[in-house]
Amino acid sequence: MSRRRSISWGTIALTASGWIVSVFLGLLELPAKINSFTSEAPKAKESVADWLLLDQDYTGMWTSSLEGWVDATDQELNSSTDSGGPVSLRMRVYNGRVEGEIESTGLSEIYVYSAILIEGEKRDNGIDLLAYDYVGGKKTNLALMRLTLNDEDERLPLHLETIKQGGPFFPERARLYRASADVSEAIKGSLNMELMRQVIEKGRAEARPEKRE
Repeated sequence: MSRRRSISWGTIALTASGWIVSVFLGLLELPAKINSFTSEAPKAKESVADWLLLDQDYTGMWTSSLEGWVDATDQELNSSTDSGGPVSLRMRVYNGRVEGEIESTGLSEIYVYSAILIEGEKRDNGIDLLAYDYVGGKKTNLALMRLTLNDEDERLPLHLETIKQGGPFFPERARLYRASADVSEAIKGSLNMELMRQVIEKGRAEARPEKRE
């Protein structure tokens, strides 16, 4: 016949005290957990809001360059090598507003910098885009463009149309594909050193006093 196992009051007290200590420690940690939750909650809310307001269709790094495309069609090649191209575009579309940079071969050849800023607004049938730079501390518009996104199944779904520009900076039309969805890194561009040299030399020549006969 088996003997009943008796549990002493000491064991019960020890178990209860351990439970009380664990609850007490949990209560001590509770304010920290509450503070952590209250501090992280706005961030989580902000992240959700960012995700909802960020336009996933247009946001990204876009380019018309077909370098490495061994199966590019003649039409695709023509759209890439058009005068002023190829074009690269970093675009973030948030709550209908557009910001980023645009770079082109046209800019690198005839402008002081190969990349300039963009801003714009998304509308029902596309994006109205303005390419600009700061000249002499003043905002100067260099081109007005229109972006439309066609069928995502196309290899070059983003269509760019240059409506107006101050020089042959960009192609009249170009078709781009999204190279990356990551827009954390801005397009740095490069300085046109030859043009800078010419501008400096011209400035020096104009600054020289005229010789009197």
